[in-house]
Amino acid sequence: MEEVLRNLNKEMGVTGSAVVSKDGLVIASTLNQDEESVAGMAASVFQSASTTSGIMAIGTIGMITLESDNGKAFMIDLPDAFLVVLTNAEVNLGRLRIEIRKAANQLRTQM
Repeated sequence: MEEVLRNLNKEMGVTGSAVVSKDGLVIASTLNQDEESVAGMAASVFQSASTTSGIMAIGTIGMITLESDNGKAFMIDLPDAFLVVLTNAEVNLGRLRIEIRKAANQLRTQM
């Protein structure tokens, strides 16, 4: 898992990544900040988005993108966990989304 995360972190604009359990525990991480806080908040966002998509009847969550002034956060579902990727604000969204999906597929084979 760590190798997949390290490779993902080589993408231009990526500042860190982690695999987080659905209840907010860090499974693997290459984050350069308080990984437990990031994991807990990411789990909260993911659960809220899952509940919201159910209420809105729009299907299951594929990927969540959170955009702010200083960067972006991406969360993609894995079995019993999800991948969190943090970036700076100037990241190439198209390319990164492709790389996140590739990394998620690699992680799914390891879980």
